[in-house]
Amino acid sequence: MKTFKQSKLYIIADFDHTLTEIYSQNCWGVLATIPNISKKYIEKSKLNNDYYFPIEQNNNIDYKIKNELMKNWYQNHANLLIKYNLKEIDLNKISNSNTIVLRKGVVEFLKYTFEKNIPVIIISAGISNVIEGVLKKHNCFYNNVYVISNIFKFKNGKLKSLRNKIIHSLNKDRVEVPPKIKEVLKNKDEVIIIGDNIGDTLMKIKENQKTFKIGFLNYKDNSKYEEFKKYFDIVYNKDENFVNIKRYLENSVKEKI
Repeated sequence: MKTFKQSKLYIIADFDHTLTEIYSQNCWGVLATIPNISKKYIEKSKLNNDYYFPIEQNNNIDYKIKNELMKNWYQNHANLLIKYNLKEIDLNKISNSNTIVLRKGVVEFLKYTFEKNIPVIIISAGISNVIEGVLKKHNCFYNNVYVISNIFKFKNGKLKSLRNKIIHSLNKDRVEVPPKIKEVLKNKDEVIIIGDNIGDTLMKIKENQKTFKIGFLNYKDNSKYEEFKKYFDIVYNKDENFVNIKRYLENSVKEKI
């Protein structure tokens, strides 16, 4: 067990299937559950996902080629939502639905980080509008929590575009960090990274002297366990929760070292 100095520590976490349960809808997939959403959108988005998902899972594809393909995946999906008139009011309702489920202990975990003044940066290939809505619903969008994700920009109540650069599973090490977050992390040089994908281990905002990585192995079997062990310091199975992560923080974070 490593120890961390409270005043030096911050946390980077993925959202979909990390802060949320393995069976939970993800930020993009949940859009197909919107009442009265176009059937054409549902059909075409499924085809889009069926084509690109195996590419995302294939580690034998050259990084540059795969990175561009992932960008195309997300942009194609956004274009479908624009074409079929995703409404802002419907997106807001989705955030309040029960289809996105936080893992047990996440609310308490975020409350603990708030009380200890430990910044939590959520870097997600999901949708910022949805993530913030879900956290607000559970009363855990504290002022120490920051979200870096894809932002939907609306005009006259309808989706117009994605704002800023697309964030996908392969480019989380190259996100644009707002000045406010840079300022918050100015004197922080210890980080705990929490994710469910090997690509999540690349999530970083600055160079750190001490890094600890916790991974959720979200697979039906443990065939990738040995591979995950190469990248994560702790590997939890898909049914694990944040109760143990909170307990780990309580035991390893010290006010003085």
